[in-house]
Order: sequence, then structure tokens, then C-alpha cells
Amino acid sequence: MSGTAALLRRMLETADLPLEQAVALPGEAFCSPALFELERERLLGSEWLALAHVSQIPEPGDLVSADLLGEPVLVVRGADGEVRTLSRVCQHRGMDILEGDDGARGRKILRCPYHLWAYELDGRMRSGPDMRARPGFDPACVALPAFRTEVFEGFVFATRDGGGPSVAERLGPLRDRFLAPWNMAEAKVVWAKRWESRFNWKLLVENFMEPYHHQGSHLKTLEPIMPARGCGTVGADDHSSAVRLPLRPETQKKIFAAGPLPGFTPFPGLSLEEHGAWWVFLGYPTFLLFTAPDRFYWYRLLPTGPDRCDLTTHMLVHPDALRAPDYEQWLASESEGLCQIHREDVFALEGMQRGVASRCYAQGRLAALEEPIWHFQRYLARRIRATDAARPRSVEEGDDVVGVRG
Repeated sequence: MSGTAALLRRMLETADLPLEQAVALPGEAFCSPALFELERERLLGSEWLALAHVSQIPEPGDLVSADLLGEPVLVVRGADGEVRTLSRVCQHRGMDILEGDDGARGRKILRCPYHLWAYELDGRMRSGPDMRARPGFDPACVALPAFRTEVFEGFVFATRDGGGPSVAERLGPLRDRFLAPWNMAEAKVVWAKRWESRFNWKLLVENFMEPYHHQGSHLKTLEPIMPARGCGTVGADDHSSAVRLPLRPETQKKIFAAGPLPGFTPFPGLSLEEHGAWWVFLGYPTFLLFTAPDRFYWYRLLPTGPDRCDLTTHMLVHPDALRAPDYEQWLASESEGLCQIHREDVFALEGMQRGVASRCYAQGRLAALEEPIWHFQRYLARRIRATDAARPRSVEEGDDVVGVRG
């Protein structure tokens, strides 16, 4: 059995353990280049990844760039109002058409800076200098490749390889049971920060979802507000999981007696009881939300390597919050608060990334508060079993996962 096949087998065996006996994944799962390539090409290619929020591209010509599992793409609102995900690769010589781009909004065309080939906002080629004189060249036959794109709760999702159920089919239960009160499609992105992320994407997902580390990494930030021992997983299915983070009991009593805590204008769909807790949500594989009654945070997580990921944190608020007289003060305060929390997470994540590569690494037993990690492991196992990654092939075909069927 090859190294990757043996690793997959161990991952499946780990995920198959009952919750009470759950342990961490093998260390190689977080640092193997071969496994990352398999994840990118076979496990994640047909999955939906969130690339933007509609409030970031409100007008035609507004766009956001991203790396979709190795494909340089842009999310753009077309002249017809439609949102599309297009390749950034010019169909002339392969130049990234956003290389050196100043980020101007409301552009009329997409123009490659190398030879000035121009494309419409829907990807169709408009023109190329001196090209019409070339025999047989037809601009109508040239276009930037498009990727399947869907908007769900205001978030723009794309899938590299297409096919499969819609985002709504997969995450509809998460919306109906938990997300609906925020009406996230109406929210506005008011702050974003991109982070250098020198750790495996799965480590971030696991860290994001488990509250066990509040009492360690976030001892002075989150633990005093939402103690780890009061938190717990309250929902999980094949496509998502949810963890409730209750505020301290004395804080909840204050809210129920005197009303919502100071902050941004709260989301109107939330009851007073719902002001007593925060939540973290995961839509598999990488859709991460951290919600409060007056704002929520979206972590745009895009896997880029075995020990690297592209991470941008966003804060979104209700539109009414922008008109409040104390809006700027709260924006400065809460954005710095999130930065402090994430810096604490980075300290842990970079330390773990070094540790998983060590010969001394152990698949430690998971605590009860780490239940979301077990659910995530089981998602990964379902993906391994559902794809060609688990299908044996002959040695002549060069398959590195021979013999793994689970």
C-alpha cells in the first residue's frame, strides 16, 4: 500500500471511531503534499467554496479576485446584473488579467495589461489590437472560461469542476434552522483583512469550530465573555455543523432584564433570548461564520497548499448600523477585537503546523467540546469514500492510493 493510501486508510479509521473514543487525525493529514494534491483534485474540486458577498459587488463592473483551488478567478457583477465567476487567465498568452490591478470599481470591461486584449463583463472577448487582420481569427469564439456560480444567503459560491447538488440543497437546512434570523443577504461587508496563513486549511477549520481552546488561547478575550464549559454542538448533518456559545449567565440575565448589549444596530430578526449567545457555523468544507446579535464574521478560507491557505476575515452588519451615530467607534473597536482573537489563533495554528510534522506527534483523544472536529472528520471520510480517491487502480495507471476503498 502506498504512503498516501495508508494515510487515507488511517483517516478513515480515525473518522469511524465513535464520538466517545474520537482522536485527532494523523499528523500527515495536515502536511502531506500528496494528500493536498488529492484533496484539491478529487475531494474539493466539486465542492462549493464561498468567494465573495454580494455587498462587495453591488454595481456592474465591481469584482473580487480569488484562488479557486489553483485557478485564478474573479467574481464580477455583469452589465446585466448577473454575478459570475470567470477565469483571470487571458486567452491570448495566459497573463493574469488582474495583475497589478488597482482595484477600481465599476469598470466597463476586463482588460489584460500584457497585450490589451479586452473582455466584456460576462467574459466574451471584445477586442485585441491588430487581431482582426489575422486570417480566420474570430473574437466571437474567444471567452474567459466561466465556473458554475450560485448565490446563497448573499454569499457567492463557485465550484471548480461543476456538477452535483446546488448550494441551497446542501446548506438549506443550516439556513432554515439557524441562519435565517440574520437575513445575511441584506448585510453589508464593512471591514476585511487578509492574513498570511502558514498552516493547513483543516487546522483552521477545526480550530474555528471547537470552543475548547477558549480557556487556553483566548483566556483573556473570549473565555471571560463566553466560557468554554458552557458551549456545545447543537446541530450537525452531512453538510454542516453548528456550535452555540452562550454568554456568561450574569450577562444573559442583564440582557433579559435591560435589553441588548451596546454595539451595532442589532439584526431585527433575532429575539431577545437569542441575544444571549453567539454561534459558530461550518458549511462543509470551508464556509465559516462567527455570529453575534449585532454583527457576524465570515472567514473566506481557500486552501492553497499543504501548509498554506488564503484567509480573509470579513465583518458584516445590518444596513441600519451604518447610519448610527456611533457606527465608526464600534467599527474600530470590533475590528481590532477580531484581529486580537485571530492573532491568538495564529499563534496556536502555526505552532500546531510545526507539531503535526514531528515524529513525536500523537493522535490525542478529543475532549467533549471538540465534537465538531469529529463531525468534520466524518465529512472528510464521506468525501474520500465518494470519490475516485478511494477507487483502486492498477500500478500501471500510477494511482498512488491503490487498495483504499473504505
